[in-house]
Amino acid sequence: MIFTYEQISRLNDTELIVYNYIIKNTKKVVRMNIRDLAKESHVSTATINRFCHKLDCDGYAEFKVQLKQFIEVNKMPEIDDEITMLNQFFEFSKGKEFEDKIDKAIQYIQDSDFIVFLGIGQSGSMAHYGARFFSNIGYYSQYIDDPFYPTPSQRFDNCLLIAVSNSGETKEVIEQIRLYQGVRSKVIAITNETDSTISRMADITIPYFIKKVILPSTKNISSQVPVVYIIERMARKLQTIKNQEI
Repeated sequence: MIFTYEQISRLNDTELIVYNYIIKNTKKVVRMNIRDLAKESHVSTATINRFCHKLDCDGYAEFKVQLKQFIEVNKMPEIDDEITMLNQFFEFSKGKEFEDKIDKAIQYIQDSDFIVFLGIGQSGSMAHYGARFFSNIGYYSQYIDDPFYPTPSQRFDNCLLIAVSNSGETKEVIEQIRLYQGVRSKVIAITNETDSTISRMADITIPYFIKKVILPSTKNISSQVPVVYIIERMARKLQTIKNQEI
């Protein structure tokens, strides 16, 4: 794998010029020879070779192979592909397995006295949205998007933690779950990975199975449409139940 944090941290100022040129012109660079790249980035071929070695490649030829793989892995899905993925999720959401998980989550929500949505980064935005949406229908909720936010120091038997995590492996979220479970809170996980640590820790997991899209520097821009749908489906079902009780 190339362009890891460790590799980039090894580069000197001149080599960073090469890195910045490549990142901005990846598709062009895979068709360039070493002399052309040196000319375009205004450095020597020796600098290019040192750059390749610092990225753990034997030389420029191996670097180009790695670059092609990097482009493929980080390729943005076509719009049609993304629509297909979302359609597959919505088909899955019509099934009994998904409905059973929603029903069980609804029971946990109704049995709770206090709801906390938890997420970090992009999932933190979803936690914020979930807390606001639930509060709008009368299920007052708070959200945590700060991994160092203090947890309750005493038993919290009727607290429900709803953890949102694409990977299911965010260490700060895992630590918060552990602390909340330590004060007897129930946990619902909304995640893309059913075999993740967070899924295994949770009392119930609602999965959404959608392709991850990770940009260079590990920026996650995977679709959050399924997360929004899960939050809204639970909330609307809760509202329907409340209407029936009136």
